[in-house]
Amino acid sequence: MAAITLLLLWLFLFLFFDRIYYDRQKDHIEKVGEELNRTFEYNIGTNPEKLLEFDSIAKNQNLIIYVFIFNKNLLNAPDYAFPSNTKCSFYTPYSPSSEKADIKLGTDSFRFWTTERQKNYLSCIDEMGEDDFGTFTYVESNDNKLNDTLFCGGRLRGYLGPGNNIYYCLISTISSNNYTVVSIRNVLIVASIVILLFSVALSMIFAKHLANPINKLAFTADKLALGDYNVNFDGGSFTEVEKLAASLNFAKDEMKKTEQMRRDFIANISHDLRTPLTMIRAYGEMIRDLSGNNEEKRTKHCQIIIDESVRLSSLVEDIQKLSKLQSGTDSFEIKSFDLSELCKTVVNRFGIMSETQGYIFECDCDNNALCQGDYSKIEQVLYNLISNAVNYTGEDKKIFIICKDVGTGYKVEIKDTGKGIDPEEIDFVWDRYYRANQKKRNIVGSGLGLNIVKIILDGHKAEFGVESELNKGTSFWFILPKAVDEEEAEN
Repeated sequence: MAAITLLLLWLFLFLFFDRIYYDRQKDHIEKVGEELNRTFEYNIGTNPEKLLEFDSIAKNQNLIIYVFIFNKNLLNAPDYAFPSNTKCSFYTPYSPSSEKADIKLGTDSFRFWTTERQKNYLSCIDEMGEDDFGTFTYVESNDNKLNDTLFCGGRLRGYLGPGNNIYYCLISTISSNNYTVVSIRNVLIVASIVILLFSVALSMIFAKHLANPINKLAFTADKLALGDYNVNFDGGSFTEVEKLAASLNFAKDEMKKTEQMRRDFIANISHDLRTPLTMIRAYGEMIRDLSGNNEEKRTKHCQIIIDESVRLSSLVEDIQKLSKLQSGTDSFEIKSFDLSELCKTVVNRFGIMSETQGYIFECDCDNNALCQGDYSKIEQVLYNLISNAVNYTGEDKKIFIICKDVGTGYKVEIKDTGKGIDPEEIDFVWDRYYRANQKKRNIVGSGLGLNIVKIILDGHKAEFGVESELNKGTSFWFILPKAVDEEEAEN
């Protein structure tokens, strides 16, 4: 991009430099002429030192200056001849002041004043007023090239006797082969080529320096794609590449964690599926070979088969629910319901465990806890949290279910009296397939229950969390907003 910009800039200067130089020269000669018209008083009789000022101006401004003394009123006379009736002083930037003598125009030394140029200049003077300042251009062809000569002139104040007027003429010549223009153009060409070569070299060095870390990232990514999760992305010294490397390292860590959880999940599911399937097969064979004619044993063995089938159905159901929630196909139907009544309903489903296994469910819920949410999904949340508490509660087999008003909503807590969760593990309990490293009762689970809880509560945009203390137990909690009263909503 920089090379293209430089090229366009060079083309602009190369194509329009003559025009720019011409305009600057014209502005320059006009400004000098305006300054002479405004400040200069030419009077040889009383102040001959003014001649030296013309010499100084010619040198400082690099201009040729002609000073004419003649009678303007005689310009249109039939016998008037400009060279023979004109007194002229001549100043250049190069010759010493002592050579500034009166000269006759048209001599070999001043062939510049051709007949055509004389006519142009006299025509300009003829139309000039007392304080006018004039500029005109004379164009001629020389060796098939156009040469523009800028004339700038005006009348000077002063008195040299009746009928004598003083005029000056500043001259600057610009041509297509002007030394200054050609020199500057050549310098521009050389400078542009040098800068372009330098830019290309610098770009190649920079590109190589930038490409090295990117190539390393690509090589490391290839190793990651082959399953090597121990790689590390190095971004080098560029900030942007460092950010990319940090993002890739984060993605790698997440992929590694997901892969580990996937392996754990497969191991858990394989074990949880294999155990009931083995028992179903074993007890089915026992019924066929041993207890088929014994009603008591047959009934007992059939019940075991039924229980194991229920466990299998529960595993498949958890996987199906998680899949629906993650894909977004299972929508939320928000409505008002009594959260305390729902808590009691779910607890009653675990009543058989109180009767057969000695579990104690203590329920402390406010009455009329009207809240807003998806009834069936919050039911699933409560069931999963209570099942988790049953799995991990202490030897006293106590589980506490609490539902209280906390101002903006109703807070539900499910507490157990188990070993608690290690602080280093507590942030991972909501992850898929994760099981805390604590004592678990002989109840099978898929490791998906708490992840399902998290997805449902996230869908409700509800506050939720977990608090645990080692050897004292764990509490899972969430808060649902209160139901909006229809009359209050209308007001």
